[in-house]
Amino acid sequence: MTTLGIILASARPNRVGAHVLEWVTATLDDRFDVDVIDLKEVALPAFDGLTSPKQGQPKTEQHAIDWGARIESLDALLILTPQYNGAYPGQLKNAIDFLYAEWESLPTFLVGYGWNDANEVLPMLETLMGRVGAEVVGSVGLGFRADLSVDGELFIREEKSAALREGADLLAAKAPAQVG
Repeated sequence: MTTLGIILASARPNRVGAHVLEWVTATLDDRFDVDVIDLKEVALPAFDGLTSPKQGQPKTEQHAIDWGARIESLDALLILTPQYNGAYPGQLKNAIDFLYAEWESLPTFLVGYGWNDANEVLPMLETLMGRVGAEVVGSVGLGFRADLSVDGELFIREEKSAALREGADLLAAKAPAQVG
């Protein structure tokens, strides 16, 4: 079975992301073994590596070793991010910056939510993930008022659900073939 990591990027106490996560997991089918990666629980410190992850040197901090192993164990990735002031949360950027090789060729789909269908954060995150070598296969943005309330009540448009299902199809197709 394909292991799909879902990064829940918001760590705010009143986050809407947990509600959107419920929609994501309910929309996905049973071909994925889902690993929900809540950055609030992962709680990485500000990057403290002795060398840049891009240099390919062994990690020396246990939290970096554990984080790298968790991402390395995935066959595909979905990043669920809010749009805060036109961008992604700092803890998401930090979590991405902790690693480099682990993102290489990882099939990735982006789900954003915020004003104007998260139209600022998604292109920015796609650029970042492309820069670290992930294979971004698509994205879908949910908009306040059109798909959800600022309190997390969901009324997602069918075309957004269809886009997520199509993204899941692409992730399944791009994920490494399972042997065994």
